[in-house]
Formats: sequence, structure tokens, C-alpha cells
Amino acid sequence: MLDLRTIGKVYFLLPLLQGTVSKEWRADTPSDVTAQRGLCARIPCHYRYPSRLNMKSRTGIWYNSEKPKNRHIVFHSRDHRNETLKFRYRTRLSGDLNDDDCSLVIDNITQEDEGPYFFRIEFKGKKRYNYLPATWLRVSDFTDKPMIFAGELVEEKSVTITCIFNTTCNGTSPTLTWVTPTDVPPSVSSSVTRWHNTLTYTSVLTMTPALKHHGQSLTCRVRYPSVSSEQTLSLTVQYAPKNLSITSPENRNNSWVNTKEGIPTSILCSVQSFPVSNLTWRHLGVTLNTTSSSNELWLEFPQVTPQQAGVYQCVAENEYGTAERAITLSVEYKPEISRDSGCTRTPEVISCVCAARSNPPGELTWHLPLASLSGNQTHGRFQTWQVADGQLVTGSLTLGVGEGAEDVTALCTVRNQHGEVMFAVSLWIKGGVSAVWIAVLCTSSVILSMLLAGLFVYKCIQKWDRRTKEKDLEILDTTVSSSSHLTTPQDTERQRRSWIPLEVSPVMPVGEGKESDPVYASLRELPGGGGPVRRGKTVIYAALKFQSIGPA
Repeated sequence: MLDLRTIGKVYFLLPLLQGTVSKEWRADTPSDVTAQRGLCARIPCHYRYPSRLNMKSRTGIWYNSEKPKNRHIVFHSRDHRNETLKFRYRTRLSGDLNDDDCSLVIDNITQEDEGPYFFRIEFKGKKRYNYLPATWLRVSDFTDKPMIFAGELVEEKSVTITCIFNTTCNGTSPTLTWVTPTDVPPSVSSSVTRWHNTLTYTSVLTMTPALKHHGQSLTCRVRYPSVSSEQTLSLTVQYAPKNLSITSPENRNNSWVNTKEGIPTSILCSVQSFPVSNLTWRHLGVTLNTTSSSNELWLEFPQVTPQQAGVYQCVAENEYGTAERAITLSVEYKPEISRDSGCTRTPEVISCVCAARSNPPGELTWHLPLASLSGNQTHGRFQTWQVADGQLVTGSLTLGVGEGAEDVTALCTVRNQHGEVMFAVSLWIKGGVSAVWIAVLCTSSVILSMLLAGLFVYKCIQKWDRRTKEKDLEILDTTVSSSSHLTTPQDTERQRRSWIPLEVSPVMPVGEGKESDPVYASLRELPGGGGPVRRGKTVIYAALKFQSIGPA
């Protein structure tokens, strides 16, 4: 028997022996591992043992327990019938025991699989070892999702879209499926690649995007026997501007906007495109405004005028194409008399034209003293006709020239629902319009000619009178100095009977005497003479003849 001293030595050496053994029997395992529900769980494990056992056959066993006494066999390398029922056919080793790899894989993890796991090795010859402490397996929800990679999606251009799912589980393989718009024909290829412990599942979809696919969803789904996940891609198809439309709160007709003068008016141009288009409003070749911030652009008139009526173009452009649309802006306004209105005269007729613009076109009426005429009508010597050209209405009034005298005022009115405008003409006809105007022109010409002739005669008389006066003075001087002849009483009487002194000459009213009767005047003083005529001096008299011109 062993004495107490011997027993004490044995207990003293036991920790040293255990330390030596633990260095030979050791496993590299993590303290805990987390696996997602429905996927697989992998517990990494590499074990060590005494080198003398290298050539021995061995059996690897995994237990679902913290202690060797409470054993639920998870995996048995020699006989799977020894495995607990809930783990049977779900477990395997990812490595080779002969390569010292004891890593455990459990497929289709459930919440009930959560707990401690440890590995035990048994060599032939009853050499065995439990690698403790155990690794704790934790189970979380399935959160892994596939990833989608897409190239540039352009309308009517073929493109490939790739879905990838990575996992470290090499047990039950997942399946990748596509959820596409119903009109996309299936064209899918799949593959699996490995990089170290990672498996990559790939699915490639080929499609040709269309405008109707813009904004639709494309989904890649990964599925395991009990769980699944998916990733969704919103398709952004790049395309040229399409479905360009022009609307207005006042009128939602896409080709015509009708408003009234002075009313605030707004017109909206909108388009579908990706990327967004540059939008531009143009009128008569002039750019009004532009934007590239969105696919909408407003054209606004604070107070619209008739001059702003016309055709407006909206142009949308991006890198894939251009779209254009036009709209007509119609502005309603009251009638306005055109400058083409007026009258003309010929020897036979007087023609008056009344023209007015308005929107809508106005109703034109000629108002005469005894009648109102519109359209194409005849009344006495008056005749009217009317023609409309767009917003311009033109009416003509024709008056035939006849005998007699007339003073006619014609009034033209043009009216629509927004107002009325008037245009008046005054016509004077006496013995025929042509005769009146010809008489006026002839009379004016005669009067002008007489004035010019009178002025010429007056100038000539003034010149002749100056010359006569100079000669009379010379004769007077000569007579006074050289002649001693005196006037006799008989001569004086004869002269008195022939000349009537100016101061006692009767004045005859115009028109009472004959046109040929002369009126004489006696010159009592000579111009510049300085006194009365004295006896013994020669006196020269001038005779003046006045002729009355009666009314024409």
C-alpha cells in the first residue's frame, strides 16, 4: 500500500502531468459563433494530439452539451445512426480529421439549435480526449440579402443585370430567382464559384429596357428551404423626351389656348424624359425662357395683349433626343378700326371702306339716314358688300353719283361681345359730285390767274407812271420858260365842259351806270407842285375811267 507520503507526491505531480497533457491535447475553437436562422452554422475547429497517435485510426464526435455527462451526439464520423434524431442528416465536417480539421457544419439552423457544442476525438486503443470548454452557438434572424448590379439602362438597348449572393455554407445550396415585369422575357444564366470558404452564387438577367419599364421594380430573391430574402432595384431607364404636352388652367386643350385681353394667362409645358430635359419656350424664333431643373416649364403673361397672340413652341432636349410641340394663343378683344378705312371718289361713284379687327370677328353694319345695311345689299343708290379674313372684317359702301344735291352721313359700326367701334363719313353731293369738284377747281384756277395778272399790270403801270411824270416835268419847265401864250376865256369854258373837278364829281353807286361810262376827275394839283395852278401857266389833265364789275 502507498503511504501518505507517496500519495502526497502523486497529488503534487498530477497538475504537472495535466499541464503536459494539455499541451499535447488542444483544440482551436471560438468561444461563440452566430448563425442566421435557415442558413448553415459552421464552428471552426483544429485539434492537436500526441504525435505518437498519428498513424492511429480515429473517430470524431460532436456533442450538444457543456459537460461530457450530458451528451447529445450532433455528429459521429463512423456511424450516423448514433446521432440525435434532430441532427441526423443535417451535420457534417467541412474538413478532414486526418488533416486535424474538425470544423462542424450544421445545415438549416433553427432556434432550437442554439446552445453549447464541443468536440471529442477517439483513437484506436481507447485513447480519447474531450476538447473543452464548449463553443456557444447563437441563432439570429436571416438578414443576408443578395446584391444587384446593373449597367446603364437605355431605352431599346440590351443590358445585363447581375444578382450575387455570398455565403460560407457549403451545405444546402440556395436558389436565385428573378421577379421581373410581366412583359420581360426570361433570359437568365446561373453559376457558383468558391473563394476559400466563401461560395458565390450568381444569376445574370438579360433584358431590353423600354419606356414602360421606367420606374418599375426588378427583384432578385435568394431562397433556402425555410427562409428567403430579396433585393429590389427600381429601374431608371434613360430615354429621349417623350409625351410632351402643353396645358393651361384656362383651357386644357393641347393645341389652343383662348383667353381675353388683360387677363393673366399661364401655359405649362411638361415632358417625360430621363435624365431631365432642357425646356425652352420660343415665339417667332425668339427664346423667351428656359430651365433644366425639372421636366416642367411655365409661360406666364401677367396681362395678355392681342399683340402677344400667336404660335408658341416648347422644345425639350436631353442627351438622347429632342421633342417639340406648338400651341396657339388666341386673345379675344373688342373691335379696332383699321387704318385701311377711308373713302375714294371717281366721276361716277363714291366708295367708302370700313375695316376692323377683333376677336371674335365683329358684325359690320352701315347706318344710313333711311336704312341700315349689312353683308351684300342694295338700297337706292347705295350698295354694300362684306368679306371676312380671319380676325379682319371689311365692309364697302358704294354710292352712285346722280342729279340733285345730297348731304349724306354714313356710319359704320363693328360689334362683338367685347365692345363696339364706330367709323363715320360725310358725303356732299351737288349736281353731281364730279361737276362740283370740277367747278371748284376751275374757279380756284381763274382767281389765282387773275391775281397774278393784276399784280403784273400793277407793276407795269407803276413803272410807266414814273417815266410819264419825269417827261411831264420836263415839258412843264420848257413851256413856262419859252411860251408867252395865255389861256383865253373861250378855252377855259371849253375845258370846263370837258372835265369835271374831282371834288364836285358825283359818285355813282356800283352797278347804276353803264359799264362803259367813264368817270373823270380834274387834277387841281400836280404831284409835288406845291400850290394851285395860276393863270398864264400850262396845265396838263389826266382822264381816269372806272369800270364796275358786277357779280359773276
